[in-house]
Amino acid sequence: MSPSNLTDPTDRKPPTITSYQDLSIIESWDSKTNTPKYVTFYHVTSDEVVYFSQSFKNKREITFAEFTSALKLIEDEEIYPEVPKDIELTIAADHWDDISAWIKKPGLIAYEELKGTDYVPKEVLNETLIMEQVSKAHHPNIVGYHGCRVRRGRITSIVLERLDQNLTQYESTPDFQQLDKARFLAALESAVDHLHSLGLAHNDINPGNIMVKDGLPVLIDFGSCQPYEARLQSLGTSGWYEDEFFTSEKKHDTYAVGKLREWFEERS
Repeated sequence: MSPSNLTDPTDRKPPTITSYQDLSIIESWDSKTNTPKYVTFYHVTSDEVVYFSQSFKNKREITFAEFTSALKLIEDEEIYPEVPKDIELTIAADHWDDISAWIKKPGLIAYEELKGTDYVPKEVLNETLIMEQVSKAHHPNIVGYHGCRVRRGRITSIVLERLDQNLTQYESTPDFQQLDKARFLAALESAVDHLHSLGLAHNDINPGNIMVKDGLPVLIDFGSCQPYEARLQSLGTSGWYEDEFFTSEKKHDTYAVGKLREWFEERS
């Protein structure tokens, strides 16, 4: 690891925010009342220090000055896991950026609810370790892994193959009707069988977690992927599992692939 990864946290200065483009702004919506619930917003510095806040005002009512003045530092240990001492990680090359790759950072939408727990850093560590394992037995229909980024002795993000459209988005394009659905499903089943041969279940297969590349699927989002019978932190996607579950099981993937087959048939 390079010396830059050992930056003293006490040297951190307030971030310089010059435009809305410097912020990630996410409005949480209440589907029952069809009204906004709250706005989550944060800024990540070039050294992956995170400043975060949340407001219950309507997004359009928050001024730029209010956005920037509300930001508060999130301490590293609240969102970034320490690098395991007994595992050799793949460190992503510095040339990967948000254009050439997908830089997956900790999920912060529910951070206020999870503050004070180890949920977020545990999610980052779990997915990193799964991608390390899966990448050592590469499959063409599983997202490519370029490694993880480490700052200050902690994993701050994982760097993945960048792809353009997931299956939900692809459905709305003219190319969807020309898709060879039998070939597509066979390739997806091959990827799932490969995971199962490693003793892993994905546990969250749905159109939003399947990208389309050259007419074939690429399975993404391994945040819920764990060895069989391992306890899970997060449930799958509503509508894509048979019953609520809390452990990793092969049958969750089998059900979801069957559901996807029905999904295709409904759109034929």
